[in-house]
Amino acid sequence: MRLGAEFSALIDRFNADFQRPIAVAVSGGSDSLALLHLCHAWAQEKNRRLIALTVDHGLRLSARDEADRVSKLCAALQISHQCVRWDAPKPSQNAARHARYQLLAKAMTEVGASCLVTGHTLDDVVETVFMRRQRGVRGGMTAGPVLATPYPIWPDGYNLTVLRPLIGVRRGALRSYLRARRVTWMDDPSNENAKFERARVRAFFARHPKLHERIIPSVKALQDARVELDAALAADLQHVKIDSDGLIAVPHTSDPFRLLGLLSRFAGGGDRDPRRSAIAGMVSALSEPGARQTLGGAWFQHTRSGFLIGRDPATVETDKQSAIFDGRFKRDPAAQLPAAADASFLVRHALPSGPHWRELITDRIAQMRLCLSTSQLAIDV
Repeated sequence: MRLGAEFSALIDRFNADFQRPIAVAVSGGSDSLALLHLCHAWAQEKNRRLIALTVDHGLRLSARDEADRVSKLCAALQISHQCVRWDAPKPSQNAARHARYQLLAKAMTEVGASCLVTGHTLDDVVETVFMRRQRGVRGGMTAGPVLATPYPIWPDGYNLTVLRPLIGVRRGALRSYLRARRVTWMDDPSNENAKFERARVRAFFARHPKLHERIIPSVKALQDARVELDAALAADLQHVKIDSDGLIAVPHTSDPFRLLGLLSRFAGGGDRDPRRSAIAGMVSALSEPGARQTLGGAWFQHTRSGFLIGRDPATVETDKQSAIFDGRFKRDPAAQLPAAADASFLVRHALPSGPHWRELITDRIAQMRLCLSTSQLAIDV
């Protein structure tokens, strides 16, 4: 088992600079330890630099010991390792997830890494498909996580990407790989805690292994369908126009729901799309040219050629000390933002003060298009 040319091509898409390290998220579980060993062998062959990052959420007494074991393993492999700790733990998965990505983003920025490689497997995809179908999601969008995505929190994750080269690999194969190398792993007790949905699904499949095996081919078919959906979205994004004041122009498309949800996120400066049902309701309300609706911190106006999208000025978040304004503009001495007085009322009241700001929506769309097209790569391990 090894990471080969396909993995090298994946890394080169997002971090071609040999001077910048590749960050690998390592918890000490079997998936992340197998990923660490695979990346280590690849890095030695390609003369690339790795940094292993471990998060101690402070939610379990054993977490620090687990992080120390990862640190000792990395020292033995001569891999740089950093443990980042959450100082204000809260007992919720959403809070822990956000803190984890926030801490990792800070560590990555400090060392100059632009991509985070994680150990998600095909078994994770199967579990996600099962959970999404339970919520009524159908079609290719049930398949996740995918090979490459923009960093899930914003703006902390500006210019950062998450890569998952093992999403086509079974967890059992990774554990066999570790056993052959006499590497022991640590099991997170939360993976068996029935109060968490994923733990319940994992336990269900453990009781019904034959069902799990029968599901695998259909999940792989859903992954292929997801690739086609992502390619279509990337093509739609190619025709989106962004003004320097952050105003978005979108031509008519046969399937606007995912596109408009994504652009709502970008126009609102956030990191989450509205629910599809909310987007469908908004599109229905925008049946006539000139109609306007707000959703997810953005306003939408139906035009004869498509839609205009801008920031809802009532929800703008300002931080005068920050280099990023409202998740939409970045300070740039070379930029020349149009005068606010020349903009329409809605646009004018959502702009930062001063001329030296550059909109970030174009950057976010470019990164998203690159990630969407990356899903077509097949990583053989």
